[in-house]
Amino acid sequence: MSQPVLVTGGSSGIGLATVELLAERGVTVFATVRSAADAERLAALPGVEPVLCDVRSDDDVARLRAAIDERGEGLWGLVNNAGVAQVGHLTSESVQDMHDVFDINVFGVHRVTNAVVDLLLESGGRIVNMSSISGTLSSAQMGIYSMSKHALEAYTDSLWAQLREHGVHACAVAPGNFQSAIATNIVKRVPKRDGAHEWLRNAYEPGADLSRSQYPPPDAVAETCFHALFDATVHRRYLVTPDAEESLVTLKQSAMELLQLNRAASHPCSHEELHALLDEGAALMREQEGPADASAPHD
Repeated sequence: MSQPVLVTGGSSGIGLATVELLAERGVTVFATVRSAADAERLAALPGVEPVLCDVRSDDDVARLRAAIDERGEGLWGLVNNAGVAQVGHLTSESVQDMHDVFDINVFGVHRVTNAVVDLLLESGGRIVNMSSISGTLSSAQMGIYSMSKHALEAYTDSLWAQLREHGVHACAVAPGNFQSAIATNIVKRVPKRDGAHEWLRNAYEPGADLSRSQYPPPDAVAETCFHALFDATVHRRYLVTPDAEESLVTLKQSAMELLQLNRAASHPCSHEELHALLDEGAALMREQEGPADASAPHD
């Protein structure tokens, strides 16, 4: 099958689960990794071509593009999965802390997308941006991370509006809590600080459990990415949570933001008008998310 997909951050968690699922189903996968050991591990998977790449580096991303060109099969899909989290109060975080997160979660997505968008335009393919329920929810401790995912949501909307008339469909997948290396990576990246949240202080203790084993593996997120890449009908947003409670909390926040905006609007809608807006929005969504003109047949 000549419908290759590029997955960034493919060495662990959601990225690795997505790489493995695509490979199992016969898709050629370019997977970015940060270490030679990870590259060797992924190279053992049939159809997977690991590429050493830091999405913060223009030179690395140029080499990534060269590797795709060298294979000569073009590119059907891009899964912008590489990302990092940050824990800490905004008033104690530096501009550099914020820049470090945005450099991967937002600028890295933009850097990789721009490097391969011509190939996606040629194939009429798909772009899947890995957002988060934090792209809707915000908390006192996850401000920078939430900001980056809110930015990614806006980026995806603009990308969708720009590229859809050219046959390329962009969407955002928003996972809830699943097993991943996110906690381990936070401890590696974020120095231990006085006055930090209790969770972060405890994470630095010897023997601390950073496995997130209380959550299910991210198989459902990988499956969602597969459908976003290959289904005839492409949704603009996918919410994937391990249970109904996380989904409800996220949807309640979206509803609350609508109500807050309307309450302080110069021309607020009545209750009946809000209901009518939802019906109108649902109809428009069905029209916009109809079968894609260039959907990918998949065996």
